[in-house]
Amino acid sequence: MRRVQLDETMEKLKKSFRKHGLSYTLLKRNDRLCIYGVSGTYTDKILHFEVMKIRIRNDQYGHREVIPSDEDFGRGKLDRHFQNRDAAEAYFDRWTANLMSGVQEKGKVVPDITRGQDLLYR
Repeated sequence: MRRVQLDETMEKLKKSFRKHGLSYTLLKRNDRLCIYGVSGTYTDKILHFEVMKIRIRNDQYGHREVIPSDEDFGRGKLDRHFQNRDAAEAYFDRWTANLMSGVQEKGKVVPDITRGQDLLYR
């Protein structure tokens, strides 16, 4: 694993986008996690919520924030789907508190996000 220093010029997550005919709207985020509300094809009403770990990708476009691909969603401990916003926000808040306190995840220490601006990525 390599460390990446967060940079003000790094491309951040989009506030909204379309994927597979669905609209995704960023509702809440911090340095590690985000919540997107997902709307249907024929409605602007949010139908469900996705809490995801923010990944850092380094490719031909440079370092940028991304959400997990369809294949990777749910493989990580943090990615989860919710039917209601309250449950999604409670999960988001619980994991934010865990990450801020530097809890261990799968035997690895998760960096304390209050002490620096570096992220781990693969």
